[in-house]
This record gives sequence, structure tokens and C-alpha cells, in this order.
Amino acid sequence: MKNMEKFIDKFFGPIALYMNKSPFFKALTDAFLRMTPITLGASILMITGFFPIPAWQTWLQNVGAYSDFLAVQNATINTLGLFLSFTFCYSFIKINAKEYNALIAGLLSLASYLILIPQQYVLYDVTDTIVEFPATITVNSATDLSAFSTEYIGASGILVAIFIGYIVARIYVYFNNKQFVIKLPESVPSNVSESLSPTFIAGVILILAFFTRLIFKFTPFLSDYGNIFAFITGFIQIPLQDIVGSPLSLILILTLANFFWYFGIHPQVVYSVITPIVIANSMANIVAYTSGQEIPYLMFGIVGLACGSGFGGQGATLGLVISMVKAKSQRYQEMFKLVSIPSIFNINEPLIFGMPIIMNPIFFIPMAVGPLLMGLTAWGAAFLIDLSMFNPTGSFPWTTPALVVLLFRGGITLFLVGLLCLAVSILIWYPFFKIADNKALEEERSLDLNN
Repeated sequence: MKNMEKFIDKFFGPIALYMNKSPFFKALTDAFLRMTPITLGASILMITGFFPIPAWQTWLQNVGAYSDFLAVQNATINTLGLFLSFTFCYSFIKINAKEYNALIAGLLSLASYLILIPQQYVLYDVTDTIVEFPATITVNSATDLSAFSTEYIGASGILVAIFIGYIVARIYVYFNNKQFVIKLPESVPSNVSESLSPTFIAGVILILAFFTRLIFKFTPFLSDYGNIFAFITGFIQIPLQDIVGSPLSLILILTLANFFWYFGIHPQVVYSVITPIVIANSMANIVAYTSGQEIPYLMFGIVGLACGSGFGGQGATLGLVISMVKAKSQRYQEMFKLVSIPSIFNINEPLIFGMPIIMNPIFFIPMAVGPLLMGLTAWGAAFLIDLSMFNPTGSFPWTTPALVVLLFRGGITLFLVGLLCLAVSILIWYPFFKIADNKALEEERSLDLNN
């Protein structure tokens, strides 16, 4: 293990050192950390609202409280892109240009982000729908609706939020350095002066955001997407359309989802492509099982559980959380206390943004490769033991740990396969975590000596 840590540190240490000194990545890390209270606070309510007991969720729906828990999720976890558009620009100015007003820069970034979000929709009143193919639909009326699309304010907008935040911060610093500001007499109160001073800069930034919106609306090819968010999503999804639903392709797709998530691109971009395949294969498995026939997509179902998000969330980060039990640094000891319970129920946003894992070179390999090896482990186990007793019926809330699902669907045999996959996850995460932990410990000791 020591040799592995030295090997990893040798190759990834210089990259991590560069990123730690980079103005961009220092600001990005700080921006994610500033959102941690939101993700941690929301996780408490999300565990309660989505506790993996069907009867509990049914009761919440019957009393009308389930939608209120969804409201909490929509206002916190599902709004991280919106928050990041502010915190990243704010942190960049706060760290790299302290002499300028970071709050105004953050607000300009947030406004630019909102300008780029689609805000016009058509609401159709439909009746007389015939459930057959081809379907016949009667549209009674169409109403224009003005609203911000919630589709793009969450994690699916993180990459755009980073891009907007960085561009706005750079423009803000550049024009401030060039004194492209309104200069007011010293007799004017400082809060008034600070607010009015960057008016010209604000105009430039918002005009650029406006023209960016127009470019994606009227430019050939780009207009097919309509907005920058759909462009990024479509650009990634198109190459995935022809992938078939075999176990190996599923493993590769889920690995690709983790790869994207590492760079701040929400895995939903990938999942939206495979969802129809997953549903079709799952239904075929259920029909075959209830008819007493051989399950046609047995390994597809098992592999999906083994390398999906059931082991602590996207990236199988439960292995990282368990590795943190051995943390020596105070930073990660406290982090373990905060993220351990949410991670059990597959809520790992506090971990993803609190470490952070996104764009952290130390965690690239376990984030991208971990689920790949877990899926191959489950697939390989099928050649050694009989997993045909798999029961595809019944549904479980997304907060249900994978080990629980595997136990109910495949008994003790599949549960043991799940434990093996978890062990693989721990083995992958542990050496990389030790490097991060040792670096944090060195920083803490250095601070103690300076104090």
C-alpha cells in the first residue's frame, strides 16, 4: 500500500500542486465548499422524506407531505448550478482580486446565468387522447408561459455555471484594472459608491450574456439546441445514442457518467440516453420471472446494481467514506462525521462538494474507474457462482442502499457479491484518500507551527 501511495503521489502530486496554486481551481474549490452547508442541511430532510421504507413514503404521500420534501430537494440539491454561478465568481474575486467588490461580481454572474436560461414555454390543454398507435390528440388551447426552466438550475447546469462565473470574473477584474468605472466624490457614502462604480462593467457583462443567448437562438446549427445548456447536453448525448443494452456497455456507460460528473457534467446527461433501455430490459426481466421463464437480462440487472449509485451515490463513494474512518487529519475526521449518514442513503452531494471531488486530481482515478471495476467484479462473479435466483420484481426508493436491494432480490448469495463490490470500492478509494489525508495533516501541522 505504501508503494502504491508513493506511485500515485509521484504522478498526481505535481498536478495537484499546480491545481492548488491555480487561481481557477482555488476559487472552484472554495466555491464548492461554500455550498456545503446547503447540501448538508438538505440531506437531513432528504433522508427523512426519502427514507427507504415504501410504507413510510406512501404515508407521506397520503397526508400530502411528500411534495413538501420534494420542494426542499428542488430548492437545495436541485439548485446547485444556480448557487455555483454566484459562489464561483464571488470566490474568484475574493481570492484573486480582493481589492474589488466580490459580491457585485457574484450577482452579475448569477444574472448572466439566469439570462441564458430558457424562459418561454407553451402550455397545451389536451383532451381526447387515444392510447393506441398512432395516437390521436386534440389540442384545445395553447397558453404562453413565462418561467425559468428548473431543468438547468441544478447539477445539469454546473459546467455552464463554472464557465459563466469564470468569464464574468475575468471581465470584472479586467475592466476594474482599466478603471472603466464611475468615479464619485469622496463625500458619497462608500456603500453607494461601491454599488454605482461598476455600472459600466455590469452593462458590458449583461450585454455579452444577452448576445450569447441570441447566438444560440439564431445561429445555424446552434439554433437547433436553442440554448447553451441544451447544446452541452446534446453534444454529449448524441455519441451515446447507438450504444446497446449489454452488461459491458452498461458498465462503460456508468463509468462514463462518473467521468462526466468528475468534470462537473451531471450524469443525467448519460442516464437520459440509457433510461429507455433500462426500463425495457427491466420489464422484460419481470415478465420472464413472473412467467417462470429464464430472465433474459439477468446480468444487466445485477451489474446495474453493482456499479450504479447504490453504494453511497454517484461514483460509489461509500468506499471513500469507509476509508475516512482511518483519517488522521482533523479536516477529514470532521468531514466523516458530517457525510457518513447521508452517504449510507446514497446522498453524496455533501461529500462531492465538501471534499471536493469534482476536478480534484487526487480523486480522478477512483471516481472514474471504481464503478468500472465493481461492475466487472459482479459480472465475473456470475461465472463462478449461480446468480439465477435474482428477483427483478418490486421497486425500491433511490435512497435504499445497494446491499439491501441485493439482499432482497438475490438472497445471501447476491448480498455477498455486493460486499465484494464494496470491498473493491474501498480498495480503490483508500490509497487516494490517504494521499489527501496526509496532505491535509501536513497543512494542519504547518498552521500549528505558525501559530
